[in-house]
Amino acid sequence: MKYGITDIGSNTIRFNIYGSKNGKYKHLISKKNTAGLISYKKKGKLSKKGIKVLISTLKKFKKHLKELEVDKTYYFATACLRNVDNTNEVLDIVKKETGIKIHVLTSDQEATLTFEALKDKDLDRNEGVLIDVGGGSSEITVFENNALLDDVSLPVGSLLMYEEYVSMMFPNKEEKKAIHKRVVKEIAKSGIEKYDQEIMFGVGGTVRAINKMLIHLNLKDDNSPLIPISLLDTLLDELKTNTKEDFDKVLQVKAERIHTLIPGLIIIKTIAEYFEVDYMHVTHHSIREGVLHSIIQDK
Repeated sequence: MKYGITDIGSNTIRFNIYGSKNGKYKHLISKKNTAGLISYKKKGKLSKKGIKVLISTLKKFKKHLKELEVDKTYYFATACLRNVDNTNEVLDIVKKETGIKIHVLTSDQEATLTFEALKDKDLDRNEGVLIDVGGGSSEITVFENNALLDDVSLPVGSLLMYEEYVSMMFPNKEEKKAIHKRVVKEIAKSGIEKYDQEIMFGVGGTVRAINKMLIHLNLKDDNSPLIPISLLDTLLDELKTNTKEDFDKVLQVKAERIHTLIPGLIIIKTIAEYFEVDYMHVTHHSIREGVLHSIIQDK
């Protein structure tokens, strides 16, 4: 049995194909498209142009999934469609134009599915802070005794912060301060407590890109999933100028994240400071595996 799980995010749209047998799954293929849907949000709504980009991408993905003889497909979206004023309109147009039904997850569903995906795979302890920094929002989940304790969704994401605060490619000193201030403000508004945790588990493309950058710049060991939080300041210092020299450092590692890496880095650093953690553990699984597990369980 082959499953195709398509994750519609604020920055990227990605599908993963998994093979499943006897309730166990194996990741087979991934494909992604950097659509930047959050940049098409105008006056609280996803614009007509943004809807066209979404439809065009999904039509291509649907064709690929058919060619790859996928047995069951599932399309879901998180903040990029959850946090717009015309969600139902977008869903209706997509269904009419492509035949695809998109499931828009609530922030609670997103937190639960991400936690379930990582619980038996990436979490090497039974308590900690779990963060998933996306393009349009950042999810924070606190868990203890292998169970969810608290979770919030912050309306700050790497692409959203770039769109709202950055005037060039990299944010300048004042823009970095503004992003930091915004994240602090949203954490305070969320009401999440400052739980006493030792480690933070990081999910998503921004976290993985940071890890690759640190390895590329010989700032950390390739084999360790742990990133000392102090290295985030070191990386910020490495990418502090809007110059070709600093742009090349990112282009050589993760070109499509050249504009969102630093805003995402500031978000992660600010959350880490709030919880006073010393390390971030880079995870390999994501909400897509949680969605897959849920589908298999519901069969």
